[in-house]
Amino acid sequence: MRYASYLGRLGMKLIHVISVHLLLFGLLFFSLGQCKGEDPAASAFVHVTMMDNAFHPPVIRTFKGGKIRFVNEGNNPHNAIATDKSWTTETTYGQLTMLRGAQADVFYPEEGVFPYFCSFHASPDGKVGMTGVAVIGNASYSPQTNASKSKISKQWSGVTRKVPSQYPTIQNAVDAAQPGDLILIAKGIYKEEVVVTTPSLVIRGEDRSETIIDGEFLRGNGIMVVGADGVAVENLTTRNATLNGVYWTGVKGYRGSYITAYNNGDYGVYAFDSVDGIMEHSYGSGSPDSGFYIGQCNPCKAIVYNVISENNALGYSGTNASGDLYLLSSVWRKNQLGLGPNTLDRELLPPQKNIVIKKNLVYDNNNLEAPSKKLEIPSIGNGIALLGGLENSVDGNLVFHHKNYGILVTLNIDENIWISNNNEVKNNTVVSSGRGDIAVSGPVSVGNCFENNKYNVASPPLLETFQSCGKIRYPLSGDLSSTIGLLALFVQANLGDFDLGDYKTQPAPPNQENMPKELEKKILPAHDVFETNKYLIEKAELPSIAKSELEAYRKAGKLNTSAFQVHFPGTWKTWFFHIVGFLLPFSIFASWTGLALLDKMNRKPTSLQGDLSFWLILLLPFIGSLLVLFSKESLVPKKVRNVVVFGGTGLFLSILVMAVYAIIAVTGPAA
Repeated sequence: MRYASYLGRLGMKLIHVISVHLLLFGLLFFSLGQCKGEDPAASAFVHVTMMDNAFHPPVIRTFKGGKIRFVNEGNNPHNAIATDKSWTTETTYGQLTMLRGAQADVFYPEEGVFPYFCSFHASPDGKVGMTGVAVIGNASYSPQTNASKSKISKQWSGVTRKVPSQYPTIQNAVDAAQPGDLILIAKGIYKEEVVVTTPSLVIRGEDRSETIIDGEFLRGNGIMVVGADGVAVENLTTRNATLNGVYWTGVKGYRGSYITAYNNGDYGVYAFDSVDGIMEHSYGSGSPDSGFYIGQCNPCKAIVYNVISENNALGYSGTNASGDLYLLSSVWRKNQLGLGPNTLDRELLPPQKNIVIKKNLVYDNNNLEAPSKKLEIPSIGNGIALLGGLENSVDGNLVFHHKNYGILVTLNIDENIWISNNNEVKNNTVVSSGRGDIAVSGPVSVGNCFENNKYNVASPPLLETFQSCGKIRYPLSGDLSSTIGLLALFVQANLGDFDLGDYKTQPAPPNQENMPKELEKKILPAHDVFETNKYLIEKAELPSIAKSELEAYRKAGKLNTSAFQVHFPGTWKTWFFHIVGFLLPFSIFASWTGLALLDKMNRKPTSLQGDLSFWLILLLPFIGSLLVLFSKESLVPKKVRNVVVFGGTGLFLSILVMAVYAIIAVTGPAA
């Protein structure tokens, strides 16, 4: 009976897949048109966030003819004014003062370097205080004010600058340093924001858990490295920053080793527009975006190795981060989403592609109590989600106990709809997922493949059979319910249906492992980082706690083996979206089939079972009915036939298209 019941469910799923595949053929062209029509860069913009009191990021790059959207997320009033007075946000916003939540766009039709400042929080000449720089097109820009500091050093200079015995603050030591110097910070709590513009520094704490940079929920970043190549940050803790714990932007060469970053207002450990780096042996928690983030780079030439990320909205998020990027041997747990590489229009270099997620432990990412922004909520309950990415590899991971999907390949929605294509999901063990262990979403899936995974439930069924790697891949439409659930959660989040966790009140983590004594003897700036650490790619193994954690969940009775529950978190709105998504296609199927059978009975009421077209109606959903209804022998009036066939299809497609546009209109560009 269990086998028959499974076959029954399998049959219903297959009918659903076939019907959706046929009905949404038109939507396929709509979606692909969104991705492959105009050049995505033509409508892209980049964000600068106004905080209290800093622009983030302080140096922003975009293409000639692009625009920058200034968004005030601080409590204080802000604005942006070019130092040469050639432009101001007042022109597009309509007034000089931009209060919290206000945004204004500035267009840049010409290449060049455009410094700017906030008139409320900077000196009148725009040189001191809240300042930023826009670099447009291929214009060259170096943030170094001292030419001698612009020269990198691949070796320790032999100089150690000690804080606080020689310099009262970390910033004092950084400002005095030359390339290749070591900044050695004693135990203590340092209430400051450190801005680094000198390359090739090594910034190291004497004790990882007791050398603490505390933002007090007042300052933007713990350590921010701006355009300074080769800076390494080691063996310390950053906490309570309103933006990021440790942050590199616009650099070549970076390393974050044995860092603890918790309860920061955006990201924990963050590299943006930067290449040739590694984040290793580090811990990130309590961030309303992600614990670890690498964004806008191609090729990134970066490695994330042996980190722990928990109690964040996302364990890892990498927007438009592509090429030579490896996420290895790390633990992603108790976030809302474990790992979410993604494509968005709001940053340069879309789409995201060509990364490797290998030998990670990913479990229990269902955390509604984690700090979050409203647009992170829809990704909850998934282990690994490829969101609008291309040609990524998910290989050899252990993924378990997720209320939606273990590994999900799905679309992402921004100004364009980005479809995930040609991704490979191989050799993973995925169990105890509420809706599907391995899954690909509808309405369309192109070239994604699944092979040699250990799992219980695939969504849609027979996923590895029809979408196996190295063979002909049937162009499945995918499971539409995952997309419907995503859209439902977008709507619910924007209507304020969920209480968002506060990063300021998240629990402090336990003390983490200190840098080993033998590594303290090595003082190396962060140059040639990727090449030096490439051996980790082949060396990668599952974290040592993988088996024990899986066994602990099994003993606690938390591992289920079937998956047919409603999209998590379930509310009446989620139910409504699924009813529309599932029942409407079946209603159309029933109306077509019923009308076709009635037509056949009116023509040959006594010989239906021996009629080939009768079996076509039953065995070929939609297609058989259409062949009968549009045959010359049909007795159905033309008007009735057209209303039933084209009216129902048009209604369904209209609902889906309107839903997509409604989501885009409601969400808008996230700040």
